[in-house]
Amino acid sequence: MTATSIALFNNKGGVGKTTLAYHLAHMISRLGRNVLAVDLDPQANLTSVCLDESEIEALWDNSSELIAQEAVEATLPGVGRVRDDRTVADAVRPILEGTGDVALVEPVSLKPGLWLLPGSLDLSRFEDKLSNEWFKSFAGDIAAIRTTTAFHRMVEHAAACVDADIVLIDVGPNLGAINRSALIAADSVLMPLAADLFSLKGLSNLGPTLREWRHNWRQVVLPQVPPGISAPPPR
Repeated sequence: MTATSIALFNNKGGVGKTTLAYHLAHMISRLGRNVLAVDLDPQANLTSVCLDESEIEALWDNSSELIAQEAVEATLPGVGRVRDDRTVADAVRPILEGTGDVALVEPVSLKPGLWLLPGSLDLSRFEDKLSNEWFKSFAGDIAAIRTTTAFHRMVEHAAACVDADIVLIDVGPNLGAINRSALIAADSVLMPLAADLFSLKGLSNLGPTLREWRHNWRQVVLPQVPPGISAPPPR
């Protein structure tokens, strides 16, 4: 069964996206569903609340060299959570360095039925690459399509690894290229709101933009995606 993915987003910061993602992930897992939480916010706030400092330090201590495609499992001292010491930034690093396609990574087990695909501050480096490749994908450029589908394929692989029922994707509060790729990859978008004018303004900005992104993807890009590349259908 294919997992249902939900991105939590509002153009306005401070409305509780990460907090809601964290609690929804835990509560849904308590209902007996397998849940994968994905941190696609370059500020990595969801990762910081899910893992302790020693785990985050180990995750972010990777060199800038190309990460091998094969996952290397390691157990943290005193923690007992098995993972491969890689983040979403490590997954897209081969694309950034021009050395290959997305490097699929294994999620971190937080507790039975709940996993995390960890974020990283280094993910911000992917913003310009995604921005440049967006319009190239309109022309059917294969490398550009691989770049713009990287998040989708990374999340799809991680969800399959843990047989996830629900995928919750946390993103930052902006309308940049990283969020465009993340939101296109999601089945649904959940928009937390604070009871203020700024949150409502963020909502009004998001609606037309999201519709335009998905229209362009469905009508222009998707028909040109080769059969060998998994791409989001943007329903």
